[in-house]
Formats: sequence, structure tokens, C-alpha cells
Amino acid sequence: MSDVEEAERLSRRRVPMLIAMTTLLAVQQGAFYAQTAAERAVDHVRTGAWVLLVGALLAALLTGGFWFKPRAIRALMDDEVTLAHRASAVKLAFAASMGMAIALFVLALPLALTAREAIHLIVSTGIVVGIFRFGQLERRVHNLG
Repeated sequence: MSDVEEAERLSRRRVPMLIAMTTLLAVQQGAFYAQTAAERAVDHVRTGAWVLLVGALLAALLTGGFWFKPRAIRALMDDEVTLAHRASAVKLAFAASMGMAIALFVLALPLALTAREAIHLIVSTGIVVGIFRFGQLERRVHNLG
């Protein structure tokens, strides 16, 4: 398979993978907010899993992912359209994060949210919105639905 064919194949695979991982992140929110106030070992595992997942998703959004593939293939995957889609997604993710931060500034006290919960909501909102926007734009290009 040529580099161009490999890049096209991986570009098509990227969208469903990112959407699946982001859906996992959204579902994981229930587990985070179902935690009791008592700190248990499993709560630290959940928190660590969340940190790893949002870190990986953020890195994938910012770089396009596929870090272990050859540089030539990654460069082919990062064409002008994909770069524009990522820029649009990051811009919307930033706006969503700021919107959530503003809302939480107003609502944190009445809702009795901790700083940790507020940060969790801000980061998760940005990641989910950014990845879904990137996926939406890329799906159009690849005619995936």
C-alpha cells in the first residue's frame, strides 16, 4: 500500500476512533459525579483514567494523532483541509470551555461545586465539543455519514 493510500485509510479511521473515545469520555462523566465524598483507591484510578483520556484526546485534537506512524504518512494526513478542521474544532472547544467557565462562575456557589468538579466540567466540555466538531467536519470530507 502506498503512503497516500495508507494516509487516506488512516484518515477515514481517525473519525470513528475519536468519536468512540469521546463518547467514552462523556459516559465516564457519570462515574465521576457518582463518586462519594470519601476518597477510595478506585476513585484515584477513575481520576487517573480521566486525566489520561482527556490528555490523549487533547493531543489527538491538536496533532491529529497516529504518533507511531511514519512522518510522511502523518504529513499526508495533515492536509490543508484537515488543518482547517482542527483549527475550527479547537476554536469551538475554547469557546465552549470559556462558556462553561462563565456559567460555573455564576452557578458554582449555588450548586456547591468544588473547584475539582468545576475544572472537570470545563475540561470535559472543551474536549467533547472540540472532538465532535472535528469529527463532524471530517465526516463530511470522507462522506462517512
